[in-house]
Amino acid sequence: MRVLISVDMEGVAGVADPSDVRPGAAHYEYCRQLMTAECNAVVEGCFDAGATDVIVNDSHGDMTNLLQSAIDERARVVRGWTKRLGMIQGIEEGVDAAMFVGYHAAAGHGDGVLNHTMNGRDILGVHLNTEPAGELRLNAAMAGWLGVPVVLVSGDDVVCGEARDCLGEVEVVEVKRAIDRFAAMSVHPSRAQSMLKESAQRALDRLPDACAYRIETPATLRVDFSSTSMAALCESVPGVQRTSAREVEYRSDDYGELYRVFIVLGLLVGIVPR
Repeated sequence: MRVLISVDMEGVAGVADPSDVRPGAAHYEYCRQLMTAECNAVVEGCFDAGATDVIVNDSHGDMTNLLQSAIDERARVVRGWTKRLGMIQGIEEGVDAAMFVGYHAAAGHGDGVLNHTMNGRDILGVHLNTEPAGELRLNAAMAGWLGVPVVLVSGDDVVCGEARDCLGEVEVVEVKRAIDRFAAMSVHPSRAQSMLKESAQRALDRLPDACAYRIETPATLRVDFSSTSMAALCESVPGVQRTSAREVEYRSDDYGELYRVFIVLGLLVGIVPR
C-alpha cells in the first residue's frame, strides 16, 4: 500500500499569523518544526496501518520547509517548487491513497485561518465548474482524475468543513478552530500529533470503502485576480479567455491539463508589478 502525504503549513496546530509561515520571520523556524512533527505523526500512522511506501510532498510556499533530517527515515520526501503536479507531486507513482495535512480554507471562505488559494496576494477566488475551489478541491480533483482517493484532511474547522462538503465521508482532523483569518484556538501540538497518527491509521483501515473525487468534464476553471494586469497577462496563455476585467476562464475535457494550466497561471501572475 503506497500513500502520498501532501503537507501544507497554514493548517498546522499552533499556526495562526502570517509570520508563522514566512521564512525569515520570528516564529517560522518553530512552526516548521511543528509542521515536520505533524507530518511524522501521519507517516507513523500510515506505516502502523500497513503502508509499504510513504511519499511526503512539501507543499507550502517555496516547498522547502520540512526539516529533511527530522522526517521519519522510512518516508521519501519531494522537496522544491518546480513540480509539474505541484502540491501532489508523487501521486503518479502508483499511489493508493492521498492525505492532505496542514491544509487551509479557500480564499475568502469564512474566517478560515490564513485562508487563500495558491497565491494569497494575487488570487481573490477560484471556481471549478460552479463550485468555489480552494487548494483542497483542486488537488482532490487531480488525485481523483488519477483514480486516487483522498482519505484524510487536517487543519482548522473551516477546511475540515470544506473536506466534508467536497469529499463526503473522509477522515478529518480538526487541530484548531478559526477565530479570524489571523487568529485561532489550537489544541496542544502533542495532542494534534496523537490525533493525526490515530486518524491516519483509521483512514487506511477504511481505504477499501474510499471513493476518488471526480468532477464533471468538460471542466471550467475560473480565476478572479486582484489586478486587471494579471488577467490581461494570463489571457496570453493559449486557451485562456478573459471574461471580465479581473477574471479569466479555462475549459478542458482533460482535468489534468486544466490543473497544470492553473499552476502556470499562479506562477505567471507573480511577475506582475504590485
